[in-house]
Amino acid sequence: MNEAEAVVVGVRVRPFQDREIQNNASLCISMSQKSTSIFDSSGKDTMFTFDESFWSHDGYEEDRTGYLRPKPGSRYADQKYVFDTFGKRVLDNAWGGYHCCLFAYGQTGSGKSYSMVGQGSNKGIVPISCEEIFRRIADDEAASHSYEVMVSAIEIYNEAVQDLLIPVESRPRKGFEIRESKILGVYIDGITKRPVDSYKTIHNTIEEATTHRTVGSTLMNATSSRAHTVLIIEFKTVMAGSTRVSMINLVDLAGSEKVKQTGAEGERMKEGAMINKSLSTLGNVIEKLAEKSTNPKKAVLVPYRESKLTRLLQNALGGSSKTIMICALSPASSNYEETMSTLRYADRAKKIKNKAVVNENPQEKLMRELMEENQKLKEMISGLGAGRTFDARTFEDLGRKQREIAEAEAALKDMQKTFQERLQEDRQRQEEQGRRRGTVVNPMVPMIVNLNQDPQLQGRVKHYFMEGKTVIGCGRHQEDDSDSESGSDKSESTSEESEEELEPDITLLGFGIKREHAIVVNDGGRCILRALNEDAAKATCLNGTPLDRLLDMEPSKCLQEQIEGGFLLTHSDRLIFGPCYFVFVDPNTGTAEALIASGEVDFTMAQMEENRAKRSATEKRLRKSLYSPSMILPGLEGEDQLQEMAKELGEARRRLELKDQLLVAKDQELEELRRQLAVLQGNPEDQELLYGRHEKVSMVIDSTFEEALAQLTALEAMFSSRARTSSSQAKAGAALA
Repeated sequence: MNEAEAVVVGVRVRPFQDREIQNNASLCISMSQKSTSIFDSSGKDTMFTFDESFWSHDGYEEDRTGYLRPKPGSRYADQKYVFDTFGKRVLDNAWGGYHCCLFAYGQTGSGKSYSMVGQGSNKGIVPISCEEIFRRIADDEAASHSYEVMVSAIEIYNEAVQDLLIPVESRPRKGFEIRESKILGVYIDGITKRPVDSYKTIHNTIEEATTHRTVGSTLMNATSSRAHTVLIIEFKTVMAGSTRVSMINLVDLAGSEKVKQTGAEGERMKEGAMINKSLSTLGNVIEKLAEKSTNPKKAVLVPYRESKLTRLLQNALGGSSKTIMICALSPASSNYEETMSTLRYADRAKKIKNKAVVNENPQEKLMRELMEENQKLKEMISGLGAGRTFDARTFEDLGRKQREIAEAEAALKDMQKTFQERLQEDRQRQEEQGRRRGTVVNPMVPMIVNLNQDPQLQGRVKHYFMEGKTVIGCGRHQEDDSDSESGSDKSESTSEESEEELEPDITLLGFGIKREHAIVVNDGGRCILRALNEDAAKATCLNGTPLDRLLDMEPSKCLQEQIEGGFLLTHSDRLIFGPCYFVFVDPNTGTAEALIASGEVDFTMAQMEENRAKRSATEKRLRKSLYSPSMILPGLEGEDQLQEMAKELGEARRRLELKDQLLVAKDQELEELRRQLAVLQGNPEDQELLYGRHEKVSMVIDSTFEEALAQLTALEAMFSSRARTSSSQAKAGAALA
């Protein structure tokens, strides 16, 4: 019998970010071999010991390819060293036939994704592992050995499990179910398993998953740090009539963070609550497993079922998997509390012990268990036929057994397919998907390219405008529920195309996207954008300004060229459809990659532009309220009326002036944040934290404008009512006279 093995735990500290350097942050972390110490503001230190302590704070230099390598004599742990220490260990376990799991945990911006995915030339554990798998397969010259690799990619966002290898519009709204059976264990029902036979194929599969994740995050207004992502690699080795299967789980957890530090509100607060709930449950599971490992005789209930994340990691934590955990640390004293929390998390995790077993001949094991369950089912049915009485629970068990057996038979049937059959089926499925979705890849056709707050997800989705008409919308069966309930989808069309109930060529989802939203006409390379109804015109922005406002502008004041009720698109124009941000690319002028790499266009800029346009429209109306009633309501007459209303307006004016002063101060703060964001163009982790401050300031400004607008609207309504009453009284008096 195999002895229990402890979870392997390592911690890694990143360099200071530019913002931390500007704020003169002090270093609160030190490392010596496998020990890590953290210092509080008084200088008191707390020491932890782990399997590995990776010092990646300083002592590095950049080579001509952009790779960060250690300086001579430095203790800097580069990407290769981290992979050789942990990533290689995962693959060694997989080659031995063990299930294995590596997951990264830490505060947002602490460097989790850098360790797992990497950036530029600094590839992380995931891409290096994929390269290494096929390098090892190629190096194995044994004729009796064959290998099969299957890949799945999932995301857990707001407690919903989504398959990243399925297009967003084709997924179930509530996600996929995690199920558990005696025969199959814990599994995700209906998940895609993509067969891959080369590094290029697995790389393309991961790119496809990232693209789908990008689309999903755009629609949900989320970024990569708002969701847990899991790459599952099923690795099968066949040798001398024996088969071994290993499940490799590479998990990039969502960032742990405190709501009060991020300034999150509304949907962001809800997202944060869900993330904190799943991470908190993971912490509880780790704590209970640690307690169970240190006191084996004690009966301990482990709360796996309290979140989708812990159910999915059930085998990795306290099961039969070899598990490695890497915790990312911030070195700045300003993040002391979060870093201390991460270290305690890691310290508990190293106490967990798993009993890993070699997974040999899974097909034979499944057949054996299936036969046993079939026999039990036959005995239950025989007893029923012999006149024995069964209670409701027995009938429930009977139904459950039938479902489990059906699922196991389907799994067995799938296992019996050859790897070549799987590859052929998958190629046919992808070709069919491409035909059904009308996928076009032509770099010389005008296109729109997505913008995203996360630089890793920006520029990954491209929609092409072929010659003729391209319809943009959410499709007949996808329109936002809130729109359907309000009946806003029934608004009259402003064009002949909409009356024909066109199915969209480009499908976008999200609040505000109409079934038939907009149309782009490509006439010899000149692209003209038109909204298909009034609601769509309000929810579509060109360079920050809604189309309905652009249409109302005098031609001399409108910066966009109008053509037949539409607008001519030019290279680098920013387009917003509901929650979806894009940049228009004219291939004759330049490329999307050049636009984004130069910093000329990005998500932050597009969102700031949109917010400025919104504030500008409200500001014009707000400024008018600081004048007299006769300027607000030019129809009023009579000195007595004006004097009476002037008193009330004076108080309202003072309140609005205070709000105006607040807006000026906040706008200055926003301008400073814009300047800092421009300086931090090449630092995505720093941008993410600074963007949180920008978002919070923007929310304060928007809220102040809304309050001022509501106050102004109420004031105008009151004056209008009094004016009507006064006019009626005057007419009545004249009639009596």
